[in-house]
Amino acid sequence: MRGSTGTIFDELEQLGTGSGFRAVLADMLEGADMFRDFSRQDVEQLAAYVAAYAAPRGTKVLAEGGRESYMFIVASGRVDIFKHPGDQAKETKIATVRAGKSIGEMAVVDGLPHSATAVVAEEAKLILITQRNLDQLVEHNPALGAKFLRRLCALMSLRLRQTSGVLIDYIGK
Repeated sequence: MRGSTGTIFDELEQLGTGSGFRAVLADMLEGADMFRDFSRQDVEQLAAYVAAYAAPRGTKVLAEGGRESYMFIVASGRVDIFKHPGDQAKETKIATVRAGKSIGEMAVVDGLPHSATAVVAEEAKLILITQRNLDQLVEHNPALGAKFLRRLCALMSLRLRQTSGVLIDYIGK
């Protein structure tokens, strides 16, 4: 699935660049759940640290075990999440991520390999946030960086609570 340079970006089309595209990025970010309580000024500043890409159906945007430190926010389309269960040959679909939601947050925070595979199920527009860009955001705009990190922590905490609930239900059966 990877192109000649072996990166995901071989299959993605960057939607725009530069300060002229920043307003479009800000609009896309405002549609994401995690930025709903951010001011327009916050979102416009955040737009300087992200990029947007078009991803065709079937594109693997995260690979379980991959060490790329980036996350995506799904601006449009759908992305399916798969987990490879142990020694079984077939991956199991565990979730579908729709517009407004994010994937890959843990790798941006901890730098560890991705815990699942993400494949575009319906042509998507994805907003990319790399660990490097997040570090730059925190360095250049500490207040906004802290606000972003608090949102990431809250999101990961919510997902952990949901997963714990599912696990308890599974163990109780």
